[in-house]
Amino acid sequence: MTLKELLESGYEAKASDIHVMPGRPAMFRINGTISAYGSSGIEVNEMEKMLQMLLTEAQMEELEQYKEIETAVTLFGWFRIRINVFSQRESYCASIRLLSSVIPTPRELFLPPEFLALAKEKKGLIFIAGESGSGKSTTAASLLNEISVCETKHIMTLERPIEYLLTHGKGLMSQKEMDGNEEAYADAVKAAVRQDADVIFIGNIFDAETISEAVLAAESGRLVVAALSAPSAVDALENIVQRFYSFRREEMQRRIANVLKGIIVPRLLPVCGAKERRAVYEVLLEDKEIRMLIREGRFSQISSVMEKNRDLGMQTMDDAILSAYMKSVISSETAVDFASDREKMLRRMKIY
Repeated sequence: MTLKELLESGYEAKASDIHVMPGRPAMFRINGTISAYGSSGIEVNEMEKMLQMLLTEAQMEELEQYKEIETAVTLFGWFRIRINVFSQRESYCASIRLLSSVIPTPRELFLPPEFLALAKEKKGLIFIAGESGSGKSTTAASLLNEISVCETKHIMTLERPIEYLLTHGKGLMSQKEMDGNEEAYADAVKAAVRQDADVIFIGNIFDAETISEAVLAAESGRLVVAALSAPSAVDALENIVQRFYSFRREEMQRRIANVLKGIIVPRLLPVCGAKERRAVYEVLLEDKEIRMLIREGRFSQISSVMEKNRDLGMQTMDDAILSAYMKSVISSETAVDFASDREKMLRRMKIY
């Protein structure tokens, strides 16, 4: 089996990921579930040929030294993929994320209009949170592309690896691929401010210093969009604040409260009667009460404020799941399975 045949089959099957390991059939992740593609195991020589097409000589040397490498590449003219190659039992394996060559529009992703309106903000801080495979990168790419199409701005992204190739639009689009040094992100944010970026996208928030520089950039008049791994908006805020020493937390809570514009958390759910998934979104937006709770570190009370302010466009993940069920997008089983509070979800479903 050639790499091209494998990728073509993966895209045709609408797989999100392909896992390749010598001695085993290729495995496709489709709608969140892994299944074997065919019955023949991948031969060692087939794996070696794939790696030669996926990685440059320098990357092969890095793989030999560190036993793992992650990158993104465009193959055969239109396959855009992210690859993680790693050593396992004296052989190399690969996990391949299949990316779209076309960035989905906000309408295609069903992005909430209240969150999409943040693309017009001149300055501030926006977080895109979520678990691995939840659609953070696609959500970020769609939002940035919307800014690029609609606004004459200099957008700079700091990513490792660069997943989606963004176009210039009305202004300028700069995409900087970071190395493996997490500390370099803070310096890159400083540099982006010096390089007159209007919008700065940070592909993943790692440490307190990067968060500090992101907040400082927002305070200085930039719109900063940052992705991070967290299952909810509240978890995202707690995660961010906990990265600081205790004597700095109160200061950072105040500063984040002053610049935060919103947090969105996508989650992919299986659609009723279709072999596909659709994102639903938890949305937190700035308002006086939210700012006060962040400033005072009372994060546990934020969810109730979000529930109370649905008319402003805020919604918890369970609100989003219930809404999808009421619109017959997802089944009752899916709604209960993915709810954070299953008993409450069952009661709410009976009411409606």
